[in-house]
Amino acid sequence: MSRACPASWTIVDLSRSPAYKTGHIPAAHFVLASRFATDLARLPGEGPIVLVSADGAEAAFALADARAATKRELRVLSGGTRAWTDAGHALDTERQSWISTPDDVYKRPYEGTDNATAAMQAYIDWELQLVAQLANDSVSNFHVV
Repeated sequence: MSRACPASWTIVDLSRSPAYKTGHIPAAHFVLASRFATDLARLPGEGPIVLVSADGAEAAFALADARAATKRELRVLSGGTRAWTDAGHALDTERQSWISTPDDVYKRPYEGTDNATAAMQAYIDWELQLVAQLANDSVSNFHVV
């Protein structure tokens, strides 16, 4: 791939959503490989699609699934996002394009400071009920003292 992608190319970033949000190649769209069948059709443009991942390995692995999901020309950025930054190119940290819903990473209710109060309370309620649930469980054979 040349130093800069032609405007007709569409960049698809296959990183996990937190990594994509932290920084991605400018104009890259977040797409989960597991949702190629529906989400590749939602991409803008009609030109070639360039698949990108952290080191390029995941993008190369996902190429066959992408080919099954679209008729557009497909390419993989060799070396991935790492090669992009190693070549001195900057990552975009401000603009995101969420083609797939970013629900690929489970965030535990007690992680971070921006969690909803309801989610944290639901987690605490679950923990408080756990001993009673185990005592009544007939499958796991836990002995609650």
